[in-house]
Amino acid sequence: MLMKRPLPLHNLVILITAAILATGVASGQTPLTDVSKEANAVITDSITVSFAQKIKLYPVPVISDLYIDNIVNVTRIEIFDVMGNKHISETCDNQDHLSIPVSQLPRGIYFIRFTTTPGSSAIKRFTKE
Repeated sequence: MLMKRPLPLHNLVILITAAILATGVASGQTPLTDVSKEANAVITDSITVSFAQKIKLYPVPVISDLYIDNIVNVTRIEIFDVMGNKHISETCDNQDHLSIPVSQLPRGIYFIRFTTTPGSSAIKRFTKE
């Protein structure tokens, strides 16, 4: 007899969030387009490194300030909740490090979108305590 196990809740949240981010279904939200695209940066030894992998977020989970490193080519940073609602939008001017105060955000899972000058974007996830 085959027994069905329920899907863990965190997997369900990620699946629903991915669907909302990809389609922009929730009303009153800013749609996140190009979710699957990643900008690539070429380093001096000609090895292509994923732009999203170079960006560092800490501490995770975050309580008051989110610190971000390796964002030299980023022009805009936006923070969205799991429903796709934009909470924070920051403009970057060739900075390599940035601190974003997030203490006003409720506890939960958030997505942060990094947009570069050529219009490419990368999305990372973080948890707010």
